[in-house]
Amino acid sequence: MRSEWVAVAGDGGASPAPAPSGRPPLWPGASERELGLDEARRRIRADIAAQGWRARHRVLTGGDPDLPTAAQCELWAPDGTEVPYGLGSGKGAHAPALVGAEYEAVEHALTGPGILDALGPGTAPAADLAHGPFARDRAVGDLAAQDGARVAVLPYQGLDGGPGADVPLYLWAPWYPVPTAGMARYRAELGDTADYAHAMGYSVNSGCAIGATFDEAALHALNEWVERDAFSLFLLRSVYDGGPMPGTVDPGALPDLARARLRHAEEVVGARVAVLDLTTDLGVPVALAYAPGLAGGAARYYGMGASLSGATAVDRALTEFVQGELLARVVDDQVAEGPRADDDGRPAEHPTFDRLVADHDIAAGVRRRLRGHPRLLACAHLDFADRLAEAPTVGAPPDAVPEGTGVAAQRAAVVERLADAGHRVLARELAVLEHGTTVVQIQCPGLERFHLVTKGHLALPGARGRRLRAAARA
Repeated sequence: MRSEWVAVAGDGGASPAPAPSGRPPLWPGASERELGLDEARRRIRADIAAQGWRARHRVLTGGDPDLPTAAQCELWAPDGTEVPYGLGSGKGAHAPALVGAEYEAVEHALTGPGILDALGPGTAPAADLAHGPFARDRAVGDLAAQDGARVAVLPYQGLDGGPGADVPLYLWAPWYPVPTAGMARYRAELGDTADYAHAMGYSVNSGCAIGATFDEAALHALNEWVERDAFSLFLLRSVYDGGPMPGTVDPGALPDLARARLRHAEEVVGARVAVLDLTTDLGVPVALAYAPGLAGGAARYYGMGASLSGATAVDRALTEFVQGELLARVVDDQVAEGPRADDDGRPAEHPTFDRLVADHDIAAGVRRRLRGHPRLLACAHLDFADRLAEAPTVGAPPDAVPEGTGVAAQRAAVVERLADAGHRVLARELAVLEHGTTVVQIQCPGLERFHLVTKGHLALPGARGRRLRAAARA
């Protein structure tokens, strides 16, 4: 049963629910955080208050606060309206899930259209994209061929020791190229004359992340890129091409906490949950938690995790799996209830929750778009349950760095692995708030975006995907 919405005190007020018997909350991802949980909570709430916002949150399950759940946080402006895009969700045990939801709500608000004035983007010739760090990236190919067009860009710094570069805004801001009257007017006033009709299919928020420091936010952004690249390669090679399946992790090889969380995930959905090791040549452990849906082999939901800690990657996949299932139930309930009404009985406008439904309730639209392409549809719906028996049994993903490696050193280690694989790493601070909370945007040209097929978009594989698909077939 979901808890009621609770107002968040701006000064860091009441703590999230404590763990049983006074134990510290279970937080396997703590090694990737600069602050302890209580200080992280105080920091984000202070920065929410400094923005002039109010927040409220809720947990989607009751019971043992050590069990994985999902939490939601929504942000409100002083005039009582929702902060655009200001809805976040968190995963894990109750306390870190609540704090994670607050951080994500702020991240979403500060990576939406409201950030444009603060960023002050400029424009550059679209043809320049054919010669910079994105020269071989499929995501910019259509724009680079538009003779005379100008595209909105932001300057980024190189994290890999290389020079900085201008990065197209649309690559990480899916709301920017949409053909609404307001955004068309903004682009015209800016001098952006590019045609985004085909490029929109490559636009995704990969690399947007929030943290207590730049290094913390950057580490999570980098891990997200590695995770989505690995997911894309798996869908291309194993599902679309029908190539070899990756290994399925033996539950007996997992640490005690991961085994307990695997059992809980299975209890939540009432089905077996498999953990697949999707780690690629980049050497950062990536895990996929998967269970087939009720109809055929398509997945109702799945969970992904990437971390230099193998145990954290698995934990992240399992807690995201539970989070996704619980959020899907919220969407089911909201769709069944229909439009909500204000106190006076008139239809209410709730843009944030409308967006939540739109983002999650997409299965019918994906089927319509891809129904003539069964292999793409299988990728979109993760319809590979009948092939799980082919997957070899493997041990738990090993750690890629020694236990106790600090956040800055972890960030540097992921950058080094990407650079060794031939990929630039470009970074931009989008916001640094009054109390230090930092939102970053990172681009890793050449990593794959095919995972967007799960949203019904066809981001064709680039040079990396084609090379690794050929190697899998050899």
